[in-house]
Amino acid sequence: MKTFPPSIFNAYNICKRQAWLMYRNLSADQSNAFLEIGRLIDEVSFKRERKRIFLADIEAMLDMVSKKGDVFYVAEIKKSSKTLESGIFQLKYYLYLLKNKKGINVKGVIKIPKEKINKEIVLTDEDERNIESILSEMTDVIFRENAPSKIQDIKRCKVCAHFEFCYA
Repeated sequence: MKTFPPSIFNAYNICKRQAWLMYRNLSADQSNAFLEIGRLIDEVSFKRERKRIFLADIEAMLDMVSKKGDVFYVAEIKKSSKTLESGIFQLKYYLYLLKNKKGINVKGVIKIPKEKINKEIVLTDEDERNIESILSEMTDVIFRENAPSKIQDIKRCKVCAHFEFCYA
């Protein structure tokens, strides 16, 4: 099964066009205020924990890894609970990649520092089937010559770092 970098997988579940652009290395506006806020939260949160671990073979930048007893946890740090659903799904994709590409079973945790949320996440068989279905669909969409249509959620689009690619 073809896999994609987690950042593209996450983007695909929000906007297929954004994922298509990212796969082609059409970079987002790095001065986008929302990207800056995310970087700041990452910089100042959980200073004592080991953060920002890049796993090259699965193209994943893990926000944080910790250990409680004999269990390792991969953490995804989010700005607010507005992105909780997509954050959980992104974290489940990390767990899927670690299990299926590296043979490592870990648990996940979503952390939202501003709201003091810590939610444990586990990967189920149903999650794995869902991820594999999305990966199959992604392969068809990502490798098309033409970009997918713009989504019509202008409220979401206005905060997207790829906004200019769609509405310039």
